[in-house]
Parts: sequence; C-alpha cells; structure tokens
Amino acid sequence: MADLDLSSIRLPDGRPAGQRLTARLRAAGFSYDPRRRRISCTGRREVRLPYSYLGADDRAGANYTGQPAVHSYYAEDH
Repeated sequence: MADLDLSSIRLPDGRPAGQRLTARLRAAGFSYDPRRRRISCTGRREVRLPYSYLGADDRAGANYTGQPAVHSYYAEDH
C-alpha cells in the first residue's frame, strides 16, 4: 500500500497522467482508491509500467494535504 496523488504525475506536455496511469495500474493488479489517494496490491508480483522518468518540477505548490509537492514528469514508452 502506498499514497499516490495522481494529479502530481504528468506527461511531457504537462497534462496529468491520471486516467491512463490508473488503467495501467489496475491492469497490472493494483487497486486505486481515489478518495484516499492510495494504491494497493496483494501478493508478490513483478510490475513493469511503460513509463520513463523525465524529471520533476518543484514549483507545483501544495498537494492535497497542504504540504509542498512536486510534479513528476514521465514519458510513455512505445
């Protein structure tokens, strides 16, 4: 189980990766609770998601808890 604020995960053009990423997480066997912003997975498994990390922007402002946050940028691998 982990906290995951999908609004902070962005595609290279700045759009949130939310719906696409959520679908891929669910296809890989994860559950996502949008109200609590949590992903979870039961059991051991190897997961490979088709994204490459590009970097982060520390000017994102506060997240849903009011704490300073970053936007993380990922490119979709094809």
